[in-house]
Amino acid sequence: MAQAQSPSTTPPEPTMVDGKFVPTRDVPFSEALDAMIAEVRAGNAPNLGRFCGYCYTPLEAGRRVCPTCDTSADDVPARDKISRTVAQAYTAKRKREGRYVHGAAWAGILLGTAVSTGLIVILPDWTKIFAIIFLIVGSYYIASYLGNVAIQDYAYRRGLRQFSAAWQDFLALRAQGATDEEEPPELDS
Repeated sequence: MAQAQSPSTTPPEPTMVDGKFVPTRDVPFSEALDAMIAEVRAGNAPNLGRFCGYCYTPLEAGRRVCPTCDTSADDVPARDKISRTVAQAYTAKRKREGRYVHGAAWAGILLGTAVSTGLIVILPDWTKIFAIIFLIVGSYYIASYLGNVAIQDYAYRRGLRQFSAAWQDFLALRAQGATDEEEPPELDS
């Protein structure tokens, strides 16, 4: 009989409804916090504000319940800085997505180059100019399609899975009493 895996070894899957991610308490990814961390890391914003005490989603003035994880500020007090560990989880998610998107775009450029090379070999004399035009224009559109359309949803889901695993690690550290709330997110890339 197979043993059930513990939640710490298998992070919860991100909830998708009609192809869109829905934040839950298990995977509380916040688009607002993602954008803010990107601004903090770029040096365009300070690591200060009012954040959910559970998931660090930025809270508007007067708001008592987090829109991402539904945690009340009465249950878990709000924080004034983003945890370094949480910021690193968000940054790692962005990097994972970027690797997929950039890889697909480069594959598109290589595919366009291969097709152009084939056209140069096949086309007679002056018509080889069409191969050069395809190299410039076609490679761009193939790379744009593969990187921005074809792979984007897959990359986003993979990034969310990585975030889910990092979030579970963060919760385990938090449960052990390890905290880094006083430190700002690193500003390196």
